[in-house]
Amino acid sequence: MHSERLKETIARAIKAADRSILNEDYGKQAAAVIKALNQSGYEIIPAKPNMELIEHINENLPIGRLRPKELVGVLYSLIITSARKFDR
Repeated sequence: MHSERLKETIARAIKAADRSILNEDYGKQAAAVIKALNQSGYEIIPAKPNMELIEHINENLPIGRLRPKELVGVLYSLIITSARKFDR
């Protein structure tokens, strides 16, 4: 599950965009947005990695000879799949 901070950020954006009189459950709407993005193949990650994520990626990056394109692909996938674990 994504951090509460991400959920609250999206919830505030929905609330600011939705000026209806009724009280809406913006947290529920934010969770739905995140789920829809994930189901569409998108991942939301922090713009700046924390030290735990950097260390995890460093420890799990395959050692050996990879062509530059292969290295970029492996690194990108590792960042995306690991970011959620270290989102605080």
